[in-house]
Amino acid sequence: MRRVALAATLLLACASRPPAPAAAEVPARFELRLDPRDVHALRFEARFVGGRSSKLAIDEDTVPAITSVEVKRGGGWERLDPAKMTAAECVTDCTVRYTLDLAKARTSHEGIVGVGPDAYLAPTPTWLMHPSPMPHGSFELTVEPTPPAPESDRFEPVTFATGMRRRSAGDPSHLVMSTGDFGEGSYAAFGALRHRLVESAGGAIELVGFAQPTLALSDDQLAAWIREDGECVAQLYRRFPVARATIFIVPMQGADEVVFGRVLSMGGASIAALTGTELSVEHTHSDWVLVHEMIHLGFPTIGRERWSDEGLATYYEPVLRTRMGWRTPERTWSGFARSMHRGVAPAGAEQALDKRGGIDAIYWGGAIYVMMADVGIRVATGGRMSLDTVLRAVLAQGGDATVAWTLDQVIDVADRTTGTKVMSDLRERLAVRGERVDLDGYFARLGVVRDGDRFKLQDGEWAAVREAITARPKEH
Repeated sequence: MRRVALAATLLLACASRPPAPAAAEVPARFELRLDPRDVHALRFEARFVGGRSSKLAIDEDTVPAITSVEVKRGGGWERLDPAKMTAAECVTDCTVRYTLDLAKARTSHEGIVGVGPDAYLAPTPTWLMHPSPMPHGSFELTVEPTPPAPESDRFEPVTFATGMRRRSAGDPSHLVMSTGDFGEGSYAAFGALRHRLVESAGGAIELVGFAQPTLALSDDQLAAWIREDGECVAQLYRRFPVARATIFIVPMQGADEVVFGRVLSMGGASIAALTGTELSVEHTHSDWVLVHEMIHLGFPTIGRERWSDEGLATYYEPVLRTRMGWRTPERTWSGFARSMHRGVAPAGAEQALDKRGGIDAIYWGGAIYVMMADVGIRVATGGRMSLDTVLRAVLAQGGDATVAWTLDQVIDVADRTTGTKVMSDLRERLAVRGERVDLDGYFARLGVVRDGDRFKLQDGEWAAVREAITARPKEH
């Protein structure tokens, strides 16, 4: 899920000067300082160096939270009226001071989320003021006082945590992000927080929790759940897909499951998991949301063909949990045979994935493509390769969720790695031409057949392929 809301502007009239030649343009630099100790008075000081944007902007839902704005253009500070937010002449080098009270912001499950009495989860665009239009350059954020680094064996109290990239591995106080990554950015949390480092399958996961409300899971049970889900996903990638990620466990009062998950990764790998306070340790392996989101971390961010990465996670989530022994092959294949029909448009309607929208097309239409790619590669190579092979090759070439690729790049790696045209041909058939898939016939070849109101597994042309897909990889 990608959302960019860059409305609500702070207007700054451009000074009259001739534009610099494009070749002479220097990347802009935005130096920010943040004091996160009081969520009712988050203090920012930002120096904007370079770029010729005539406006500054912040997420529209955050506008009610702005309690003060001041601009300095070489002389003294000029206080602005947050309701009007207009000023003059701040073009290539100015400083802006602003204060936010997150309790006054408009909240939503994809924007700012209020947690307990004094804590908030917030995507980057909701709290970081920025030029509009955004010039080429970078954000350099310094957090003062320096937040403590998480320990590996216990939770530590903290008032700020983020998935944003660190300037250096051991320094949580200096963070960097390209302006080109701003629209997706990363998650951050403010207020009464706790964090802990969890190591899983070669990756470092900073686990961020909120002081209130409390979960039914103990701290150790929570850490074990995250670690085991990381190991589950590592079956696909042979390691945790990124070197470092931050996972925010946002408690949802009264729920007994993970009710929502979302990845923001271009500014640094992060996952928000809205987790029921009544989720029990016995049901952590029944949760699908966190595994789904972790799968996303190992695949490039695809701009237009969203069906490809959502279809990937929709297909592999139950497959990987089956490989771990957390669910049966019968349940997984019956679920596919029942649910993938949602991905096929009605007769006479548009079938091409590139031209369709909606949840069914994006998730289940994409899952049909991904399943057929996996089966097709296994059949074409006599079982020597699979879609697992392709995804590992993509990841080995740097294609994780912190970078943007096109689907053409992924398919090029797939065809070269497998020596086949399975994925490129499937894209032409399903995404471009919109061939209608006979799913009942396809599943029959896999040995998944309807038996009254249920499905059963039996022999079929590709039954051995079906069994191989859900079998635990030998290297694990």
